[in-house]
Amino acid sequence: YSNGRIQCVFSRQIITNDTAQDVPMNGSYYLLYGRGKSPTGPSPPVLTYHGAQSIPSISDNLIEPDTASNEPIPTHPCPSSPSPSAVYRFTATSSSDCVQSSCDYFLGIRTNDNDPTYLDFVLEGSATGWIGVGFAPNPAMASADVLGCVVVDSTGDLAFVDAWNNAGGHLNVRDTIQNVCPHSASYSNGRIQCVFSRQIITNDTAQD
Repeated sequence: YSNGRIQCVFSRQIITNDTAQDVPMNGSYYLLYGRGKSPTGPSPPVLTYHGAQSIPSISDNLIEPDTASNEPIPTHPCPSSPSPSAVYRFTATSSSDCVQSSCDYFLGIRTNDNDPTYLDFVLEGSATGWIGVGFAPNPAMASADVLGCVVVDSTGDLAFVDAWNNAGGHLNVRDTIQNVCPHSASYSNGRIQCVFSRQIITNDTAQD
């Protein structure tokens, strides 16, 4: 400690024997970054509450302490776009008797022709804001990986989104690593269509 600055370096087991009060460091957590004034009161000393006297912040995304890195992550080149006549081996529609151009919601998934490590997606439907698909381990869509596209302005420009639902299934946040390869997107007369690819296994183990 010198001139109002603290530095400390320490180590912690990834998994300790204190299962009641230590979290395993190979899990995913929101991190709180805090600092504050000198603690007073109990002995041994404790970290004071991070109230108005300190400046805490919380990480935007879940972090895995044992694997987290700020080093640039190697990127994989995006594959070629599927042809407009491509056949999608899996489809999901809002109605069994509609076709892609008339469904209120249409999802198609296929393996990319030129790179089988990628899946091609087409999303199309009647929407003025966004269209997407979520992949979750439960019907509540908690901890879900979400892909889609969003109308961003009055001119009809669209943005591709790689996002993540929190454990409650209600808060959708943009992934730190955007693992979407955009191909095409359009918005006209209240209908959105977007085509993109995503690796089957990405380097984002926390949110994909």
